[in-house]
Formats: sequence, C-alpha cells, structure tokens
Amino acid sequence: MKKILCPTDFSRTAGNAVEYAAYLAQRAHAHLTLLHVVHLPIVDTSDTAMVASELLGEQTRDANERLKAKCLFLEEQYGANRGGGFTCDYLVKEALLTDMAKQLTGDEGYDLIVMGTTGCDSTMEELLIGSNTEAIIEEVKCPVFSIPATATAPSLERIVYATDFSEQDRRALAEVVALGSLFGADIHVVHVVKEDTAEGRARAQQFWAEIQQQYPGVPLFFQEIIHKHRDEGLKSYYQEVNGSMLAILRKEKGFLQDLFSQSLAERLTYQAAMPLLVLQGKK
Repeated sequence: MKKILCPTDFSRTAGNAVEYAAYLAQRAHAHLTLLHVVHLPIVDTSDTAMVASELLGEQTRDANERLKAKCLFLEEQYGANRGGGFTCDYLVKEALLTDMAKQLTGDEGYDLIVMGTTGCDSTMEELLIGSNTEAIIEEVKCPVFSIPATATAPSLERIVYATDFSEQDRRALAEVVALGSLFGADIHVVHVVKEDTAEGRARAQQFWAEIQQQYPGVPLFFQEIIHKHRDEGLKSYYQEVNGSMLAILRKEKGFLQDLFSQSLAERLTYQAAMPLLVLQGKK
C-alpha cells in the first residue's frame, strides 16, 4: 500500500473516511490524496453557459480552500508532511468520480480507495454517497475500503475475512494478511455454508491446514459457520468477535462464475453496517 485515494464531498460520512484514510496512511507510510470532483452542468445557451462556468469556478475555489484546510488538519492531528510517517495532498478535478478514480488508479499508482458509504436511507447525502461507492466498486479495478456513516474512531484490531476456498480467494487473503501485519491485527478467516456436510468439513480442514502452513506466526483463526443466509451469518460472526473490518473478494462475472462473493459484496456495501474492504478478483 503506497498511495491512497480518498474522495470526499465534505459530508460527515466522507469525514469519517478521511480519518480512516489518514490512519491507514500513517501506519503504511503511504501517500494520501484527498479528491473532490465538480461537475459542469449541461447547458444549451451562451448565457446559461456563462452562469454555469462562474458557478463551476466558485465551486472549485471553495473546494480548494476546504481541502487545504483538511490537509492542514491532518498535518496537525496526524503529523502528515511533518515527520508523521506519511504525506498528504489534494486534488480538485472537473470530472466524473468514477472516471477520475479509474485514471488515478490506472495511471498514477493509487492502490487503495477509501470512501464513505451509507445504508439504505432516503436522505440526499446517503443516496449520493451510497451510489458513488457502489459505482467505484463496480467499475474501478482497485481495492475499496468503504467506511459507514456510523463508524467510530479508526481501529484495525480484528479483521474478518470471508472465504470460499477458491484460488482467487487465496491470493486475496495474502493482501489481507499484509494489511493486518501493519496493525498487528488478528485475522479471522470465515466460511459460511448453508448446510453441514462431511465433504464440506474435509475441504475446510484442508484449507485451514494449508493457510496455517503458509502464514506461520500470523494470528489467524478459522471458523466455518452454518447459516441459510451468508450475509447474515457473516454479520453475526463479525459482531460476536467485535470485528474492526470485514474483508471480502468481489469476483468478476465470467462463464459459469460462482457469484457468491460478488453478490455478497454488493449486499454488504448497500447495508453499510461495518467498515468493508472489497478486494477485486480477476478473470
């Protein structure tokens, strides 16, 4: 984790994400960029174009001032740019958020996006933030760490990782272990099944033996949960162990692809009940 991108619209929910992004950047000794995008409205006459341009200029100036103030806050609070272990800057762009996120992750080396998200409510802030987070997860091939509006002070003491034993899943677990090592976090590897079978138990035992051998010395725990609804089973376990983050792999659609992790990631993002790290699978 070398460069972290944190989009913000200056809402309270986005403010939670900035706090988490700074917390991660400090521990990872990474570079953090705060991003705000502004949009030029579609106009049909020269008069309205002039008004729209003036409005865009005002929005851009205001955003620059607010982001500058936020960076100064991070310098004072976390020591950014002042020997606190990480650097911070900001960008204001006239673009669509997904387009800018694609460009920065694809061309500028940003390898994690941290942004706020909310559950299924009806306020305009929650509708906008929720839809933006889902769009980023859908379209940008980069890990996304979504922070709910209800998040407390940043902490990563216990990571719960949802596994389905696939090869992609094992590669994603390596990313989770690397992240956990920055914080000395316990990592709970959880597999949820609808029914208990001898074949399933044997597969789980083999997987557990393999990852113990692969990650000696890592504080790993393994639990298989029997539950009719995988998302509910995961959330119950997360609450039981007082988790700090839920991590899950979102797989790309493919011919006869198991969509377990993809649909689960989308449901959990929409519910926004906990800090959720969505890792991107590959075909």
